[in-house]
Amino acid sequence: MIQLDRRTFLRGLGVSIALPAFESLHATMESKSSANAKRFVCVSPNYGMNPGGFFPGQTGTDYAMPPLLKSLEPHRRDLTIFTNLDHPGVGGGHGCSHTLLNGFELKDTKDRPQRLQSLDQFLAGHVGETTRFSSLLLGAGGVSWSRAGIKLPTDGDPARVFAKLFVDDNAKVKQQTQKFLDEDASILDVVRQDAKRLNTRLAKADQDKLDQFLTSIRGVELQLKRQADWIDIAKPKAGDKVIRGGDDDDKIVDLAYPYNTSVMYDLMVLALQTNSTNVICYGHPGGNRMFPFDGITLGYHSLTHHGKRPELLKELSIIETFYAAQFSRFIQNLKETPDSEGQSLLESTVVMFGSGMGNASAHSSRNLPIMVAGGGFKNGSHHRFERNGRDGRPLSDLFVTILQQLGIQRDRFSTSASNMNDLLI
Repeated sequence: MIQLDRRTFLRGLGVSIALPAFESLHATMESKSSANAKRFVCVSPNYGMNPGGFFPGQTGTDYAMPPLLKSLEPHRRDLTIFTNLDHPGVGGGHGCSHTLLNGFELKDTKDRPQRLQSLDQFLAGHVGETTRFSSLLLGAGGVSWSRAGIKLPTDGDPARVFAKLFVDDNAKVKQQTQKFLDEDASILDVVRQDAKRLNTRLAKADQDKLDQFLTSIRGVELQLKRQADWIDIAKPKAGDKVIRGGDDDDKIVDLAYPYNTSVMYDLMVLALQTNSTNVICYGHPGGNRMFPFDGITLGYHSLTHHGKRPELLKELSIIETFYAAQFSRFIQNLKETPDSEGQSLLESTVVMFGSGMGNASAHSSRNLPIMVAGGGFKNGSHHRFERNGRDGRPLSDLFVTILQQLGIQRDRFSTSASNMNDLLI
């Protein structure tokens, strides 16, 4: 019998609870409407893309596809590229990578950590309500933050992701899991009761912190309830050739990064097709790993600090061209795969590619590399916005349009000032 300890079990659910420090003890309403799209996918390279190779020189529909995105030429009518989008108020440095989907830095949300909730997790509470997994967080360099302002873990192991999606636990493991669910629900109930009793001893500022803590508790309770609701429902069936190598027994699939990128994309398509989830984030890691490609002589991080040196830019372009080619293949697979209603997955899924890092060489958070595909949007153009001093147009304006396209009637999100409905809908 497989033995699971409760700490491992909770970590597997992405659960993280931290009691806040109490000094005194030593949003807009949303409603749903009929949606033009049903799913959301975000792909994020941690260090962004070199601006010189990512942004087109011309605007409109007749732009020349930039060098890094040549592989996306067959999908130009399904894509929209944006220039001069960023998050006002977000500074530079590696930390800006984590702000992609929320528009706030951790240091600026001490009073209200709920502002850190990322777009994908907000969507998970709406379009992810009826699926086994409210969201699927894959890869590394995650950009997802919970409603309580907690950074959420990701999974970069294709075999583990496949098992999570398509392999049912045996009866004994289910029984043990159900026992943990019951016990942990009781533990959380006790924690909540103790926290409420503590509330009467706190000053107003610490009562606010306690409320934030209880928000974390409520989030964990929802995860446990979802797990309980689905524990006896069989997972969809999918052949393991996606991780085994197809019908050729002699073919070996390399499940190590970056060679597993195509496998992860294939798993994402399967997850959407089987209605296992409606929300996915897939992150490419940062770090100074040596990519095992011909022509690469330095680590990834070293190459991003190219200082415009041609020899380093040439090597960096090998990595970023690979990212674009894999994304292009993903778009093609979404086009060719029907959803449960017979519609193309691309048509019913808003796909966003982007990073919170605009120029890794300068650690800049300005002019983020952003494009969207599918989702029933009016795609096919490159839009360039004017800059007002240091800031471009708020990226969150795009988020508002994404929310509305997914049937969530909300006029603001994060630092948005408007929306992009006139360009995309």
